[in-house]
Amino acid sequence: MSKGKVLLDWMCELSWKQQSAVLSSLRGPDNSYSPNFKRINKWMRRITQNDADASSSYMKDEGLPSIEELKRDIEFCNVHYLSHLLQGLEIVGYNYPDSRVAEAAIKCYEGLVHRVLHLNPETKEQLEYRLRDLD
Repeated sequence: MSKGKVLLDWMCELSWKQQSAVLSSLRGPDNSYSPNFKRINKWMRRITQNDADASSSYMKDEGLPSIEELKRDIEFCNVHYLSHLLQGLEIVGYNYPDSRVAEAAIKCYEGLVHRVLHLNPETKEQLEYRLRDLD
């Protein structure tokens, strides 16, 4: 493995606040066993970072869970964790350079926000305004 950056190039194109939000979304929930949310975390790690240890399960490809699978786990997640994860999915969905990955992220984000939490998803413009870097 060559030395270099941990973050993939596309991440460095984001505002600092968006980078920080994505990095905060990469941890799993500390207070509950939520295997379907953990699958999202592993997926997010793979699309945001270079893998420093391919022998570990830190970025293992387990595929994204369905919204139905997430509904079963959501009652065990705290709001703080869930808000970080939703922001990370949203940022990936609006900014990832591969449209298939971006569509998968936004579908998961919108499914959780709209179908599970019964809220309105944020637009890209709203996200960019909220997480803009202030000089």
